Amino acid sequence: MNDLITKRLLELAGLILIGDGLMGLLRPRRHSLLWHFGPELAKAVTEELADHPRTSRAVYAAELALGVALATSQLSDVD
Repeated sequence: MNDLITKRLLELAGLILIGDGLMGLLRPRRHSLLWHFGPELAKAVTEELADHPRTSRAVYAAELALGVALATSQLSDVD
């Protein structure tokens, strides 16, 4: 895979993390329950996040920060 495609994919991943993190910060219970499907482990995690909004906000804030760091790390001379 060439360097430009890799940069685009990493920036896209960052943008997805930013959006998901922000939505989770705004409405942690609603956002956590939106993803309540799949294997039992995934359901258990979403239930815990829905039941503990402070913890959820901390997780979503970390996700948002990671997304910003990932997206900005891909900035280059391409304008």
